[in-house]
Amino acid sequence: MVVIIGVFMSILDQTIVNIAIPRLQQAFGSDIHSVQWVLTAYILTLGIVTPSAAYFSDKWGIKRFYIISLAAFTAGSALCGLAWSLPVLIIFRILQGIGGAALFPLSITLLFREFPPQERGMAMGFFGIPALLAPALGPTLGGYLVTYANWQSIFYVNVPVGIAAVILASILLHEANADSSVRFDFSGFLLAALGLGAILYGLSDASTDGWGSIKVEGFILGGLLILLLFVVIELSIANSGGSPLLDLRIFSNGPFRNSSIANIFVTFSLFGGIFLFPIYLQDLRGQSAFQAGLTLLPQALASMLTVLIGGRLVDRIGVRGVMIPGLVILTIATWLLSFLTLSTPIWWLQFLLIARGLALGASVQPLTVAGLSQIGPRQLAQASALNTVTRSVSSSLGIAILATLVQTQNTLHYAHLAEQVTADSELGRLLLRLQAQFVARGASIMVARSAAAGYISRIIQEQSYVLALQDSFFFTLIIIIFAIIAVCFVSDKHKPASISPGANQEIEPGKRHIPIFSE
Repeated sequence: MVVIIGVFMSILDQTIVNIAIPRLQQAFGSDIHSVQWVLTAYILTLGIVTPSAAYFSDKWGIKRFYIISLAAFTAGSALCGLAWSLPVLIIFRILQGIGGAALFPLSITLLFREFPPQERGMAMGFFGIPALLAPALGPTLGGYLVTYANWQSIFYVNVPVGIAAVILASILLHEANADSSVRFDFSGFLLAALGLGAILYGLSDASTDGWGSIKVEGFILGGLLILLLFVVIELSIANSGGSPLLDLRIFSNGPFRNSSIANIFVTFSLFGGIFLFPIYLQDLRGQSAFQAGLTLLPQALASMLTVLIGGRLVDRIGVRGVMIPGLVILTIATWLLSFLTLSTPIWWLQFLLIARGLALGASVQPLTVAGLSQIGPRQLAQASALNTVTRSVSSSLGIAILATLVQTQNTLHYAHLAEQVTADSELGRLLLRLQAQFVARGASIMVARSAAAGYISRIIQEQSYVLALQDSFFFTLIIIIFAIIAVCFVSDKHKPASISPGANQEIEPGKRHIPIFSE
């Protein structure tokens, strides 16, 4: 109960802001390229700070650190509501992300510590409710608050929930022995932050500077080189018996490695789609934020249904038996979404969203169960942190890439459509009719031309935008196909491990308090 509350808040804040993007653009007078950093800065901060979760849970004790994280997240939420400019809001979102970074990996560690292997699928099924319900429910809740209150309320809503979570965590969670001898890998943390930040900044700026610009290529290439140096240093520290920020040797574990690769593609598909739908419904279909949230709500309910059923099925038939059918459904739904138009019936869109929700509910949580299935208790905190880093970086890259793709493709489609406005084209004839109508109403020729041109420009802008969204969904479709291929290599062995006689005993002092299970 405690970890579900904490994770729900953390993940909700990755998506509740999506629905407020148009309102934030109006409030701060900024374009989508600038405002998307309100989303990206938070998610990227999760990816950068999460690797330190294992260190601080060892240093301070997992219960104490979990409570500190909850308190920091709640305080960051309150500060976001007080932001007076877009740069300040982005800074406060980073502070909020620092608090929320450890909530997900610590929650997984706490759950795996309490449940034996044969019950973890069911436990992760219940745990998956906030993991999938929060991203889909976020637009509904955010839409209601933005429509009937103000954009600040989407952050203030976390404050009472966060206070309740801190109180419950203080009463109900079990503490583990802290280990004050562990040392913080500052060099690894600095390299991870610089590398990930440079790559994401480069991807984000591609929408304005172009993919071929020296600035974009320099940041992306520089980020990759820094991450390569990070890998070398982390492996060197681990092999010499030190305490790396992330023990990358865990990737030598086949199930964990294959599940992480599949997780990248599945998470990209989840958060990328969530980013695109509010833009389509509000900017192109004229829905209010609350109406758009209600349109997206059935997807949340479908996800909640299948994540519970999927958790139980994983315990019975294995990961691939649950995930591959789900991803096939997701492929079909995304392919149909790539034909989205300005006149697509809302009932048909909701049908596709429900299919997408059913598919995602069967696809996300089984990967965590499979990836951690053969991880020993002493590596569980590190593996949980790596799993969360993978998910955070994938979601932030998904949002950055799709935001960039929408921007660039919108510009290209607009230029292409504008070139087709000739006297013989349909839009050209419409332009001439509009000019004649304005003149007939008493407008001068110059005013009539300007008004008619503005109307035609809005039509072209809407059409180019929907074409850009179609391109983004098609790109997501390619990613999902890669996800299906990756899942085929995920281990499907799921024989419940027996509990050893000393399973409920503590590990020796100074180590994590995790039940030891026989493999």
